[in-house]
Amino acid sequence: MSCASACIARAAYASSSAPRSRADSKPASSLGRRAALAVGVGVLGGAVSPLPASALPLAPLGAVKAVGGAKRVGLSADEVAAILKEDLVTGQYFVTGNLTREVFDDNCRFKDPTNDVRGLSRYLTALGLLFDPKDSEVKLMKIEVTSPTTIETDGTLRGYLRFPWHPRVDPYAFHTTYTLDPETKLVVDQSQTWSISGARAIAETFTPT
Repeated sequence: MSCASACIARAAYASSSAPRSRADSKPASSLGRRAALAVGVGVLGGAVSPLPASALPLAPLGAVKAVGGAKRVGLSADEVAAILKEDLVTGQYFVTGNLTREVFDDNCRFKDPTNDVRGLSRYLTALGLLFDPKDSEVKLMKIEVTSPTTIETDGTLRGYLRFPWHPRVDPYAFHTTYTLDPETKLVVDQSQTWSISGARAIAETFTPT
């Protein structure tokens, strides 16, 4: 995360943590421009050097908590890949958050070129604040089991963000590597690279449609 985006995130955190009067209080789900940017820049685009998951508390993401039903432990990599494929193609989970929680460890790490978040519940919160699913789309081009504990995917993503100024995200390619725990076979790491540059991602985040 860049210095600029880190400052935005800290400002959002300070703003959300500070006491508010009755007149200016807002529901937690109603993010202001600075708080929205903190999430958007952190999850969508930005810097070359990501910070550790614990280095920068992004206020809107909350604490890590258990989500979903009983975990589906002991599945093969092929079975997990089939579930992930359905979640990406039908669930469109990168823009909707509609993933099968039962195949992810609750402490799963989600890492991309700009952010490093630990916790499935925190990741889902971020996704819920970011893309507008009505105007966004994930296209899965390839999914492959590359080892008993590794699944890799390629695809593209495009859409619009939920921010009040409704910025458009031009199509960009992604490559995602899922790492499974050797014993439980739950996803414990989701690492992603993009074709989009940090500068372009930030510009799109700030540019109204």
